[in-house]
Amino acid sequence: MFEHHTLCALHPAVRALCAALRAGSRLGAVLLILVLLSVNDPPITVHTLVPTFLVVVLLPEVYARLGARIFTGGARIGEGCLSVERPGRRVEVPCASITGVRPWRVPWPLPGITLGLASGARFPERLALRNPAPLLESLAAQGVAAAQSALVSPSIAYASARAAWPRRFWESVWCKVGLFSLLPAGIGFNAHQHIAFGALLGEYYVMGLGAWLSTAAEYWLTALVYLALWSGLFRTGVEALSLGVAWLSPERAGGARRFAERAATPLFYLSVPALLAVRFLA
Repeated sequence: MFEHHTLCALHPAVRALCAALRAGSRLGAVLLILVLLSVNDPPITVHTLVPTFLVVVLLPEVYARLGARIFTGGARIGEGCLSVERPGRRVEVPCASITGVRPWRVPWPLPGITLGLASGARFPERLALRNPAPLLESLAAQGVAAAQSALVSPSIAYASARAAWPRRFWESVWCKVGLFSLLPAGIGFNAHQHIAFGALLGEYYVMGLGAWLSTAAEYWLTALVYLALWSGLFRTGVEALSLGVAWLSPERAGGARRFAERAATPLFYLSVPALLAVRFLA
């Protein structure tokens, strides 16, 4: 009986590149937040903010995900063999020749494992997948002792807890950034219209529909970028806490994940109107 697992079979150089792109995206987000906090006179306009966000934050993340997706394939385990296949390449080894299983310390671009062979070489592909535990269980069932040991490692406990958490709609980026950005954008746009033109439709009556819609779009794009950065900080905190607890106490990884996720979502949604209130009161 064969077991199939969907995964990304990455060349070591591709894995390093995708991980570097993801790290660059996170670093770019932090630097952009620091710039936004330090530059007030004159403030950064939407015409500078949006292209900067695209180049230093969004595009590296998109390229990292595309790089992993291009190498998506599958593993087939059974009858004492491991076969890994992706577009243009297929590698097969006897399970008996797998003597080492090393989970990745940093789960970028995804959690994953590197296999060591009896010859002293490494399996030519790095295996990345959202939750490596089922793959490790299949290898352990084929007699790979190192896979059983890897199941209790901190990074596998972290990945398993992350995969087990049900991601609800209100926790998705489409809701937290896409839909929720309409709140700060609408409040800011309405305030601008009343201050600059005396009424919500003031700019429309004075300068026409095109100008009114252009200003509305600028407020929405600004809110999108700010919320993307803000939600990214929350996500970084959740992942850092979950990974840290997994390294300190792997058996508590699931509890740490539940606590972090349950706390982060309401805090994010409550913090946005609170920050808006502080901004207007100031």
